[in-house]
Amino acid sequence: MFVIIVLWAAFFVINFNVAMMIPLLPFMQHDIGLTPGESGLVLAAFPVVALLANLALGPFIDRYGRRRFIVAGAAGCAGLLLATAAGHSAAPVVLGRAATGLFMPMVGASVFAAIADHVPPSGRARAAGIVTSAAPIAFLVSMSLGLLLGGLVSWRASLILFAAVCLALAVAASALPAAAEMPGAPVSWRSYRERLLPRSPASGTGLLLACYFCWSAGMYVFLGLYPGWLVQHGLAGAGTGVIGLVLFLGELGGLAGALLSPRLSRLFGHGLVACAMASLAIALLMPLVPLGVGRPLAQALAYGLFAFGRDLMLALILGGAMTLVPAGRRGSLNATLNAVYQSGATLGGLASARLYGLRPDFTANAAVASAVFAACAVMLWILARLRPRADALVAE
Repeated sequence: MFVIIVLWAAFFVINFNVAMMIPLLPFMQHDIGLTPGESGLVLAAFPVVALLANLALGPFIDRYGRRRFIVAGAAGCAGLLLATAAGHSAAPVVLGRAATGLFMPMVGASVFAAIADHVPPSGRARAAGIVTSAAPIAFLVSMSLGLLLGGLVSWRASLILFAAVCLALAVAASALPAAAEMPGAPVSWRSYRERLLPRSPASGTGLLLACYFCWSAGMYVFLGLYPGWLVQHGLAGAGTGVIGLVLFLGELGGLAGALLSPRLSRLFGHGLVACAMASLAIALLMPLVPLGVGRPLAQALAYGLFAFGRDLMLALILGGAMTLVPAGRRGSLNATLNAVYQSGATLGGLASARLYGLRPDFTANAAVASAVFAACAVMLWILARLRPRADALVAE
């Protein structure tokens, strides 16, 4: 159980790091005078570097062991978060986020491989389910806590608190029992080719990767500046406490979406069909969000529905992806999915800042996010028709 707790904490840290800058951004803009362009760089710096690090570190983690990389990655992130919190202009904050992109993938690329190292085959599915539940909880905590601390104390307080969590993770991970790991193959250009090109053209994986890219980009186009819009315009008179509660209640929808994804997959008869329906529902919801100015209940409902669909799609896309390739290639596909996510997050974060700069009423962000999720729904429908049994493992 200690192993599962540590790996759950590691996955929590990974997802908290992804989401935490979104609610902190409006307070950083006010405190250190970030422009819309600099805000986009703050959002994009981490995923740009993490994209490359995810692909580069994998063979080294396989060769030298997961535990030492979790420890090193968590400890490095703790120091970098403290350095970022000390920044008083855009440059050190952007550089701090970029440097974090070198260390956080050490943790992210090790978690699920470590499950296989420490958990017998009969218990791995349950262990993976427990560890994965950290993602929606991390989003829930980061969105609400970020706004509360940012409004009541400082945006720096969230980074300092998160640094303490990362340091605690490093200490706990150092106590993990030694795993019976066989040394991986020497790192070579061949190992990178095999890692970067894991799929056959006929498998349908390429189309699913495009769907995952749209999911990531659309999420960041909407979510990147949504808390900032709430603070500055959408719920400007409500106070940060109310806005934090709106995001907290909304993230409960995300937790529900993740937990109900297997049941909805069976209800629709195909996980990718359920995923397409969720994407279409988000596309229809997006244009309504800017209309709820000054209405906390309307924003809580809208964000809750968005989060429900977001985490439902995440669970079903990743679950469906693992059924499209043989078992021996799933690790490589997982690395490619991480890179695709980082690419979509980078583009979405940059686009979110640019669109918000053009239309502070949030209509441009909502319209573009709607179009991206609509395109994702179409691709998922096509993939569901091509792969009628693609979600066999998801339905289980």
